[in-house]
Parts: sequence; structure tokens; C-alpha cells
Amino acid sequence: MVLPRSIINKPIMTRALLSLAIASSLLLVGCGDDNERFAESPSSSASAKFVKTFTANDINSSFGLGSTATPVAKCGVTIEKVSYDTKGAADEDTNATAALMLPTGDAPECQGDRPVLLYAHGTTTDKGYDFAQVGNIKNPAVGEANLIAANFAAQGYIVVAPNYAGYDTSKLDYHPYLVAQQQSTDMVDALDSARSIIERKKRTNDANYSKIDDSGKLFIAGYSQGGYVTMATARLLESQKKPVTAIAPSSGPYALAAFGDEIFMGNVNIGASRFAPLLGIGLQAKYGNIYNKKSDIFLEKYADAQLPSDVAFGKLVKAGKLPNNALFQKNPSDPRLAGLSPSKLFSILGGYDETDYLIKTDFRAAYVADAQKNPDGLTLANGNNLPAANPQNNLRKALKDNDLRGYVPTMPTFICGGNQDPTVYFDTNSGAVVKLLQAEVAKNPAKKINITVLDVDADNKADRPDKETFTLIGQASMNKWDAVAVKDSVQTNFSNSVKKIKDDAAPQGGVASLLAFYTNYHGDLVSPACTEATREFFNQEFKAV
Repeated sequence: MVLPRSIINKPIMTRALLSLAIASSLLLVGCGDDNERFAESPSSSASAKFVKTFTANDINSSFGLGSTATPVAKCGVTIEKVSYDTKGAADEDTNATAALMLPTGDAPECQGDRPVLLYAHGTTTDKGYDFAQVGNIKNPAVGEANLIAANFAAQGYIVVAPNYAGYDTSKLDYHPYLVAQQQSTDMVDALDSARSIIERKKRTNDANYSKIDDSGKLFIAGYSQGGYVTMATARLLESQKKPVTAIAPSSGPYALAAFGDEIFMGNVNIGASRFAPLLGIGLQAKYGNIYNKKSDIFLEKYADAQLPSDVAFGKLVKAGKLPNNALFQKNPSDPRLAGLSPSKLFSILGGYDETDYLIKTDFRAAYVADAQKNPDGLTLANGNNLPAANPQNNLRKALKDNDLRGYVPTMPTFICGGNQDPTVYFDTNSGAVVKLLQAEVAKNPAKKINITVLDVDADNKADRPDKETFTLIGQASMNKWDAVAVKDSVQTNFSNSVKKIKDDAAPQGGVASLLAFYTNYHGDLVSPACTEATREFFNQEFKAV
């Protein structure tokens, strides 16, 4: 129901969204641990094990990032796997793993005091997703892991990238997807564990840690699900009065309740049949009242759906375990759904099927009835842009509880995305946040707010005359970083990437060109553009490296 980052990896996206099933039915759219125990760790056990070291030349020559605006590597990178204790959505004890990326080399940027980047990855259905497998093409995390290693660790950042509870060797048998309290706690547990390991390894003169120190500067960034997790983590650390230098959430479903309403009202997003099981199972673990049994929400033939999985999503579809993308029944007879129709092209062509869909029609109808009776403030004319005051449907209550609207970051913040995103709707999420933050500044001009918002997609500017692609909110400090130049560079690179994708598909006809555009938009187009902008924001605004 909500958003990916498994789509960011080309192999996964190709299997799931560019499959012949979608093309034909839609016509369009489209390592273990060393058992060391550290008393100073916030968890009972935190350990790290060496994985691999890459030279700067390795990164420049073999990471396959030539199509992105990734800079030449200044440093080599050593990868370690961190294992740590954390909690599940029901506050149960569990464990998780993270990648710890350490810059290496003799350049000044690779030694001494180094900033820490805490990175939140996006949605994946692959349980084996392991951010420590940088350079390993057999692991589904390789595309995103390579991108972050090259753009940050190879530029002098210490990177801590959790795999999240429920993935890799975590013993949790589900993932608390978009459960804000759990996901932010998981991130902080990973960060604290990594920092304690760095201190411990330095005291024991470990060679991988001998030339670097944690400078105390903490940056948090993430994409898609990770954009949401970034904002939730910043909120938690701020509530704990722990310092955060700056954050950069990108393409996240911050307005989770409004986003859910928009999908249930008809605008099904690309990747919906991945997100619904992840979200439903995670929220059920947290609240216990989303369903009594899975067949209350999913069609009987999909009632045993369990994500994340050791089986690739495409294989689950072929085995009849999940539908490819259809979330709802096409042309339902339930009167509570009368008059509802999608307005987005990819929803019309891909979100529905007469028999092979995921969410039961009566479950959808009950949700919609509550959304109509208790509407979200973002959907009302002259509404307050906040979640519904008193939703009665249990799923809507859960989405409201995890909605991030109302949080006002006090640390410098950079929000990035693309307005034609078919996976995480930009105007519903980033747009809603912008409206609320602008209202906060108007209400209290003296309040400490320093936020920059970038829509990387200026290609359809003529169709959006009332929308800005670049917004400064509060005391945005353009004097410290060349924000306009970054905007122009990112938008130009984005446009060139869009043109290439459409040109490559043009010989196959207009349908293939549009299909390629939509299925590549969220992961292969907006993600590297926002990564480029985030890197420049951190580097220029704060001289991070």
C-alpha cells in the first residue's frame, strides 16, 4: 500500500514492475558476529565483523554508478557488519544488523574527525537485504548500498546503515514497516551500537579504526521508506535532546494517513501489492486489531502472504502467492464504493483486477466509509492539512498514529522528491509537510525553522504553475551553500536521465516509453538525484567533510 526502495534496485524493479504480466495486463504503466560484548553498548550485545575493503579505484571503476552524479572517490571504504539488540513493534526483544562503512586512505578527508551519516534504506520485500554487501551483485541491496558507499563513505563519512529488524539475520519474523516508534528506535539502537564499537575498536588499536574519529556531527538521510524513517528518527532524537546536525528525508510517505486514504479512494500506487502485506502485518504486530486473521483483509488465496520473504517477489507472483500490482477489485458492486474512480493513469491501468487482487472489497469499503465520514484535513477544502480528528476504522487509526504531520524539525532540514512519483505521491506527502511548515513559520516567525525543499522534476513545470520546484522555509541559509546552483544541476541531470530512459524505449513505441518512465521514476530517476542534492547540502552547508 505504501512505498518502496526495493523498486530502487533495477533487478527487483525489472522483475516486478517491468514484467510481461504488467506490460500485457496494464497495457501501460507502465556474516555473523564475533560475540564481543560491550558494557557501554545500549544493547546487551553489540558486535562487528569485518566484511571487505574497497580501494578508491575499486569504487571508481566497478560500482556501476556512471549514470549518476556520483563524484570521484576520495577514500577507500572498509565495510563491517554490526549486530545489535533492538525491539519489535510489540516491544518484544529482537536483534538486527547494520553496515558500518569506514573511510580509509591518506587523503585529509579520510582521516581524523569524521562526520557520521545514519542512513535509512527504502522498502524491500527481500529478507536477505544486507547493506553490508557493498559490491556484491548477488545481494538485492547492492544498488542502494553502492550508491551510498560511493557518495558518502568514499567522500569521508562514517556511514551507519541499519538493515532493520526482520531483515538479514534478524530473528524477528516480520518487519515493523512504517511503525514510527519501532523504526526510529531501531535506527538509534544501530547508531549507538556502532558508536560504541568504534570506541571499543579504537581502544584495542584495531587497524580499521586507527586513523578516524567520530567528530560528533550526525547527519541522517534516507530515501522512500527511509525518508519516512529519517524524519521519525530525527523526531525521536530531538525528543531525547540528542544533537543532530542536519537531516535529509527524501520521497517519504510522511502524511501516511492521507496517503492511505488516497490509495483506498482509488489512486493505487505502483508497488501496492508489496507494501500492503508489509504494512498490514507490521501494524497488526503493533496494535493487534487490524484484523483477526489475514483473510479478513486479504483474499483467501493470498491469506498466507508473508513479507519480507526469502523468495523474490517475482517468484512469489509466479507461484500465486501475491498479485503483481492489483490492490483492489475492478468494478466492485459494493454501494459504499460507488462513484470512486482513480485519476492517475498508472492507477487506472495497474491497480485493479476483476479477480486477481489483494485487498478484500468489504475491507476496502469499510475503510472508505470511515474516510468519507471522518475526512483527512488534507482532503478538505480549507482543511487544516492534518490527519482526521476522530477516525473510527482501526487501520485509519493506526495510520494516523504513525503519521508524521505536525512534527516541526528544529535542525536544518532538506526535503527532496519528484512531483510525478507514481510510488510515493509528492504533493500528498512532501507537499503536505511544506504547507504545515509554512503555516508554522507564518504563525511564529521567530521559531527556529531552517528547511529547504527541492522538487527535482522541473520537466512538467508548465503543467504546475501554482507549484514551486524549490522552496525555502524559515531561516534557510542560502549564504552557506549554493542552493540555487545545486537545484539547477540536479534538475538538469534529472531531465537528462528522463530523456535517456524515454529515448531508449522509443523504438518500442509510445506505450513502452511511458511504461519505462513510470517504472523507473521512483528508484532510478529521483533517488540518485536526491542523493546528489543531499550530499551537496551536507557538504556545503556544514562543511561536513
